[in-house]
Amino acid sequence: MYTWLNIDLDQRWVYMFFYAEFLFLFFSLTSVGAYFMLKYKANRLVLWASVLMMCGGLVGLQVVLEKGWLPYVVEQQMSSIIIIPSLLLTSLLNLAVNTIPYYVIAVFYFLYNGVVQQQRWLFLSLSLPIWITLIFQTDLLENRVNTGFVALWGLVYLVVTVYLAVRFIVREQDDKQRLIHTSIALIFLIPVAILNMYHFSVAPFSDQLLSMIPYVSIAGLLAVAFLYFRDAFLGVTRKSMHTVHVGTGLIHHSLKNAIGKIKLNALNIRKNVQNGDYAQIDTHVDNLLKTHEAMIATMSTISHVVSSKIEPRKEYANLADILDEVLEPLGAYPDIQVVKHYAPITLFIDRMLVMECLQNICNNAVEAMKERGTLQVGLEVGRNKAKVIIRDTGQGMNSLQLQNIFEPFYSTKHRSGKHFGLGMYQVKKVMGAHRGKAEVKSAPNAGTTVMLTFQYKKGSENNE
Repeated sequence: MYTWLNIDLDQRWVYMFFYAEFLFLFFSLTSVGAYFMLKYKANRLVLWASVLMMCGGLVGLQVVLEKGWLPYVVEQQMSSIIIIPSLLLTSLLNLAVNTIPYYVIAVFYFLYNGVVQQQRWLFLSLSLPIWITLIFQTDLLENRVNTGFVALWGLVYLVVTVYLAVRFIVREQDDKQRLIHTSIALIFLIPVAILNMYHFSVAPFSDQLLSMIPYVSIAGLLAVAFLYFRDAFLGVTRKSMHTVHVGTGLIHHSLKNAIGKIKLNALNIRKNVQNGDYAQIDTHVDNLLKTHEAMIATMSTISHVVSSKIEPRKEYANLADILDEVLEPLGAYPDIQVVKHYAPITLFIDRMLVMECLQNICNNAVEAMKERGTLQVGLEVGRNKAKVIIRDTGQGMNSLQLQNIFEPFYSTKHRSGKHFGLGMYQVKKVMGAHRGKAEVKSAPNAGTTVMLTFQYKKGSENNE
């Protein structure tokens, strides 16, 4: 008979509470992790943070299976159809929750520091200890993982991660942001540190550490919720309402200024009519017409950008000609050196939309360099793609800014009626409409590189 039925009532309540804790851990962390993963799937920092939360949730499921379900089915001598899948699932979860958190937290903090952005080889290299553990240090049929081996390489990963976390906190100049970075570090590093201590420890201390995991994880989850609802979690904003409020505030600011100009010019016209000074009326009328055109342009831009879908009107166009046309006005900035590295190439694109994207990117570069620096524009042509590369020597962006650069109404510039934070959002939409890709690399004080990848068939006129 299963031992659960042989223990006294008080002890049974202890076991029930123990399993309830870990089941709650499983459902809460996996649900929140899945929410963030689906909601902010374009944000790689949030993606890896979500994976870490889901790993924490799977700890709850693994403990319930290993401590409760698996002993029960074995003692009840159930069919091998139930026992073997239960054993394999428990073993795989055991491997995953003991190894993957080290890998995920390391990748997260490499991205968080902006140390790496697109280096896939590094991410693959960091996963090697997991594969070594799986192949040489794991027995799935016995539900056994060599935790001593995992503890050693996990400690190395943890030390590197702590260094990266402290490095980022120390380099932050803003006190508020430093507090946020510290909170993020505590939320994610403490559970991984407890995991490493668990791997090095033996009973009964290991059992005490295991019992701490639900409380520490739930406390971290509450801290994530607190930061999230204060729009301070990895730069993301709650749903889309926050960005809508910011956007409408900017639009209101812009239109309020325009309406103020209209009123001022109307009052000046009235004053000139009353004084018989008709010579000045034309000047004020011109100002009214310019204000009207600016208002129409503002509303047209916003309407165009936030439309749900872009339908490009494609035609064959020489990309080099478009780049020349975009870069020509930059000659007005004597302290900006434009370096061109591209040759004529014909693509099947919407000429006007692509030109708008390139203008947005170049305007951002000019502002980031404060009208002084070097702008390099290049073109790499491959077998199936053509990549435009625009690199500036501006102030650059940190990892949080970089992860949110394509969000609507998100801007790294000073909020004003001229900066709606829609430029890069529009770039991403246009490239998506062309079945292409927009990527950005940047680091503080190291400039920014924007890459636009178009589909292209070399030697063929049909690039649709």
